[in-house]
Amino acid sequence: MKSLIRQPINKLLLFYMLTLPALANASLLVVANVDKPISLSKSEVKAIFMGGATSYDLNAVALTAENKTRAMFNARIIGMTESRIQSYWAQMRFSGRQKPPREFDNEEQLINYLVKHKGAVAYVSSDVELKAGIVILYRSED
Repeated sequence: MKSLIRQPINKLLLFYMLTLPALANASLLVVANVDKPISLSKSEVKAIFMGGATSYDLNAVALTAENKTRAMFNARIIGMTESRIQSYWAQMRFSGRQKPPREFDNEEQLINYLVKHKGAVAYVSSDVELKAGIVILYRSED
């Protein structure tokens, strides 16, 4: 039974090990549909996407766990593995405190959602074409 549980975890670890080096030089953007451009710090971005308190009324949306941009975001901004993030959200849901961000399969879907929803915020790779009305709130190049 334990080997069945480890197999998906091992595949996920392998995925991260293979994709993170390729993403090391990629830039990550946090973008939103807001009326007034704001500049966010790394800690504010983390709070927004992890359900923490912020002074901004932003609704975070995210990519699915299999997406390489999500892996880059988790490593650079959140500083947690996917399994720890999933565990965190399970606890938040169970306690009734928070729900995780709505998830989308790809960055194009994220951008299309942002265009239609004021206050929505997401992370994307820098090579994604931004549409009118979407502004950059944070840029990570580390």
